Amino acid sequence: MDGKTLHHKALADPSRARLLERLRSSELPRSVDELAQDLGLHPNTVRAHLLVLEKAELVVSSSEHAGRPGRPRRLFAAVPEEADGEHALLAAALASSLESLPNGGEAAAAAGRSWGGVLVERLEPGRTPDEAVCIERVATLLRRRGFGPQRDGAGIVMRRCPFRELSDRYPRVICSFHAGLIDGALAELGAPIVLEGLEPQVSSNTCLARFVPGVG
Repeated sequence: MDGKTLHHKALADPSRARLLERLRSSELPRSVDELAQDLGLHPNTVRAHLLVLEKAELVVSSSEHAGRPGRPRRLFAAVPEEADGEHALLAAALASSLESLPNGGEAAAAAGRSWGGVLVERLEPGRTPDEAVCIERVATLLRRRGFGPQRDGAGIVMRRCPFRELSDRYPRVICSFHAGLIDGALAELGAPIVLEGLEPQVSSNTCLARFVPGVG
């Protein structure tokens, strides 16, 4: 079942559609209990709806970092919708400017590393940054940005590119930025692995990020 079909099935239920709109309008991730109270639904009903939305990659979940007693709460956020026309125009202008520079790819990668360190969900205090956890955090970052990631052996397959049209026109800049994003996230996590390479368009719709053990 493709992504569009999953989206349509997930949003066919009015309660799920309302739930997604509530998450899209929220500035912060929300818990099951908060959403249940907002929508007047039972928490178990909300939890079931969220599972469907998460499977359709319309919603992502994370663990709360606050120092609360007991088991960390799961928090939910809507996956950002595709960039609107103005954002796409700005991205195209920046990519075209960097593409013409001799060091444009390096500049894009450096910008990606900076943003990767900011955007990645950090580990809980005292948690060991093992390979599986770090790859899961990177996948969450990519999922929230609309890449449709999936674990594949020693890497992550990205089933869509939110800037596919731009990557066709300015591959050196766009792909370098995305590689930097992953590289910066791994560095921020103190991961025991590093990005070996980002292989664009391994098929008509997918890219592959490959990881290898870090040195040290």
